[in-house]
Amino acid sequence: MGLVAVGEEPSGAPYDWSKTKLPERPYFHKYDQTLVMKIFLAEKTNGGTDSKVYLTFEQALDVIKRLDTITCNAPKIVYLVGWQFNGHDSKYPAWSGVNERLKRPQDKTALDSLKWLFAESKKHHTTLSLHVNMIDATEDSPLWADYLAKDIIAKDKQGQPLKGEVFGGQQSYQLSYAKEWDTGYARKRIDGLLAMLPEIKEAHTLHIDAFHTYAPIPHAYPPGKYPDRNMNFKGISPFLGNTDEDEMAAQRKIIRYFRDQGVDITCEGMTFLRKDPFIGLQAASWVNDLRNPAVPPKLACASFMQAEREIKADPKNLTGLQQHFCLSAAPVIWSNHWREKDDSNQPQAADWARVLQGSDACIPLPWFEKPRLLAFSKGGYTDKLWELPAAWRDMKSASLSRIAPDGRSVTPLDPVEIKEGKLKLSLHPGEAVMITP
Repeated sequence: MGLVAVGEEPSGAPYDWSKTKLPERPYFHKYDQTLVMKIFLAEKTNGGTDSKVYLTFEQALDVIKRLDTITCNAPKIVYLVGWQFNGHDSKYPAWSGVNERLKRPQDKTALDSLKWLFAESKKHHTTLSLHVNMIDATEDSPLWADYLAKDIIAKDKQGQPLKGEVFGGQQSYQLSYAKEWDTGYARKRIDGLLAMLPEIKEAHTLHIDAFHTYAPIPHAYPPGKYPDRNMNFKGISPFLGNTDEDEMAAQRKIIRYFRDQGVDITCEGMTFLRKDPFIGLQAASWVNDLRNPAVPPKLACASFMQAEREIKADPKNLTGLQQHFCLSAAPVIWSNHWREKDDSNQPQAADWARVLQGSDACIPLPWFEKPRLLAFSKGGYTDKLWELPAAWRDMKSASLSRIAPDGRSVTPLDPVEIKEGKLKLSLHPGEAVMITP
């Protein structure tokens, strides 16, 4: 199926997903039925020398606990942003340092605290992993001198490093995937991360940000001067003379090498600044830039409840996340679960009308073994009649529990009667309730 190994060398060949409509190798997670989110911990400041902390590891666990309540124990994958060195985008390409400002007081090191967070997150239906980067480099990185000498840093034809974007007041440069792979440094970097944090192998997933093929990326050009993305770019590093296909072949090797270690790879997008969307290799994307209806969600999907912005803006109240989950994310999981066995068998208009009516929802929660429903109303209503799924037809009553929008409490309410498979419900504006037989 496109995976051709030469010794221990992963193949760089493209994968033709259209033949099977399946991944090259099965993904470890059902990304189309999982909430894939990020939590932003810290960002570098003052040109990369300092760090602004939004959430420590201990505070991140509090958010994860409350997210679990808001999402009714739905399966979740959370990638940590800014876990390293001085925060997000600091000291790449190195992955060897954990941000000490994030540690718990009782732990010896920040790495110990990070390992603690991996373990604790499992108790809240959450798979924790990391957000990393494989294209950017900065001059203060412990790997800079070595990568520059080995020509892994992208260079112009005269051998001068090519500038990328400016992050946190600090100039970035970009790497050649092909050169990093050919020198063995890519595998060394990957092996080092997995040795430092074997919990990633247990999580079976990792997010690679900005896994682009074209460089420098648009922000490095003056307005209106960025070349047409469809032209032949001649590879990331003109100094090396590699083509785009050389770079993409190395990217495929990287994804396959991670998969050999038991780790799925997700990325920022699938087509942005890349000719090959890596369908069937890349497990999921952060944004939906594919928009190809022929590709089923179980093969390539985008995050449908990102949550990063809301958590960063309001970690205390998590404003907006409950409504987004009830009216958008939970319905997507329900729909993808419906079509799991047959991608052509999707919920029809009548099916959607039974569970989602404008800004009101009464959604089945398919991750529970026994029937559960989640009801929500943005504007509120009185004595609204919901037709329940077939599994509820013989039931006579249901228990209700109100879920606080910040995830801090679940309050039992009076039970309600079920008549002829229908439930009459009244909700206040912005109220969410779990319905249990």
